[in-house]
Amino acid sequence: MKKLSRLEFVKKLEGEGLKFSDLILTSEGEYSADDSDWNYKDIPHLHHVHELAEAYPALIGDDVICSINMQSILGIWFPVALVNYEYAKYQQIYYTTLFFFALVIETNTNEYAPLKTRVTTTYSIGGPKWLFWAIPIIKKLIHSNYKNLMSTDIPMRERRGALRKLGYAFHKKGDRYSFIETVDVSGTNISVPPTKSSVVECDYTALLTSSNDVLVGDAGLVGFRLIRNGDDVSVFPRTCPHEGASVEKADCSSGAVRCPWHGRRLTAIAKFKWMQDANFSTSTHRVTVVGKSLTVEYIGQASLQSKAA
Repeated sequence: MKKLSRLEFVKKLEGEGLKFSDLILTSEGEYSADDSDWNYKDIPHLHHVHELAEAYPALIGDDVICSINMQSILGIWFPVALVNYEYAKYQQIYYTTLFFFALVIETNTNEYAPLKTRVTTTYSIGGPKWLFWAIPIIKKLIHSNYKNLMSTDIPMRERRGALRKLGYAFHKKGDRYSFIETVDVSGTNISVPPTKSSVVECDYTALLTSSNDVLVGDAGLVGFRLIRNGDDVSVFPRTCPHEGASVEKADCSSGAVRCPWHGRRLTAIAKFKWMQDANFSTSTHRVTVVGKSLTVEYIGQASLQSKAA
């Protein structure tokens, strides 16, 4: 399959009489190039994270997606046909139209130091010469939309970067992420560092003396949240095992928490009575309560450790 670069595509459209002007925007953060690559290809998060865009895919492949996106511009929602394909590793091309204008967009991701990544996005905006006066207005709209997108996307990437600093790793099927593999949000794509103990032991009665909601262990899978309601104690995860979203502040009143990135429902790890011994075992955890001592061991998906990126 032949894929056109941004410049090749622009040249073809210029041959049809369109005049182009570029807008270059950059963002940086403490995350890996893989985290950016995943974020740009992650389809489900659009529904849960972004306020100004909603995607309705018609075709999804490993390296291409075609969709109708509902896009909010100045508070008005417009349907926009969008094609997005991977041109090279860490480089993607998008193209769409907006009224009389064509947009050809290129993102380039560069990890210039460990967990230091810069993403450069070039917007080539083309239109008929008699409407070229409107290009600066379109650039302002694009810049505003970009700032909104990055305000939610960069924290997602940096959350993964923070987990990488703790030694966690993320699984993908090949040497790069694919659009289609992001659709399944039920998997476990994060793994505990092989050298890290997966057991946390604590005096839960002491921890719950001054607060009924406390965090224990690390911010990843080897950590948990304790909630006390009278004599009832619940143990909840701190991290969604799918792609690493924090669920530390999620509402747990229903007995479960929701991943803020993809909407996955995570039930309590264990529930027990205050000062009553108990044992629990799930596919991901073993929990033991003896007197004041609470021991939580993460045992889930150890096989992913050897496959993680």
